[in-house]
Amino acid sequence: MVSIIKGYNCILAVSSKSSKDKIDMLRSLGAKVYVCPANVSADDERSYYSVAKRLHEETKGSVYINQYFNQLNIDAHYNSTGPEIWEQTNGKITHLVACSGTGGTISGVAKFLKEKNPNIRILGVDAFGSVLKKYHETKEFDNDEIYPYRIEGLGKNLIPTATDFDSIDKFMKVTDESSAHATREIAKKEGLFVGYTSGAVLQAIRQYAEEGEFDATSNVIAIFPDHGSRYMSKVFSDDWMNEQGFFDSVNAEEAQKIEFIK
Repeated sequence: MVSIIKGYNCILAVSSKSSKDKIDMLRSLGAKVYVCPANVSADDERSYYSVAKRLHEETKGSVYINQYFNQLNIDAHYNSTGPEIWEQTNGKITHLVACSGTGGTISGVAKFLKEKNPNIRILGVDAFGSVLKKYHETKEFDNDEIYPYRIEGLGKNLIPTATDFDSIDKFMKVTDESSAHATREIAKKEGLFVGYTSGAVLQAIRQYAEEGEFDATSNVIAIFPDHGSRYMSKVFSDDWMNEQGFFDSVNAEEAQKIEFIK
């Protein structure tokens, strides 16, 4: 959308884990999209990190956004999202719960909020199959932590410099299945049509609560970073949920039934 307004060509490298809805939307807006295999190492020449870098080198006059290693990613949220949250809560926020992918959102917001009140707890959300939680706790990259998972835009198989681990107090890992059901629950119970990563945030909040992170005085702010329209072919598809084994005898009733009148 920015490229259309500015008159740029938009060239994107995305993971094959990206939903068909996302890819179709990008193409419908005129972007050139390269779909790269998800389950390869970050330094593999086929990874979307490497492909994006190669496309930049091959494209004269191009600007390489490099979101995982770009300080401006953090700065954007320090200058916008952080102040917005502080002002809208009148400074009464006690906890922030947010996903970490590139880490720009949670890091920028955390930097701003910690400057206002260092006692605010910054709670990250990570996925099983990602290295972020263990790296935060040990400062060691453990390749054995990496395995395929389904949630998009959450977790990583590398360590982004756009993540300020020192500003994050704790990480919680969530499963694909629990996050998928939480996503559908938000739509049905709250009327908020949010995406898979947002469901992961709600699931993490529940797990943090179980660990005693909050009390009756807590003012918890959650960032829901994506929209449900990007996941019609995934978490909001009964067929996809069934294919993943996410419907069982207990929660099969969650599936929508469609009757065609002839």
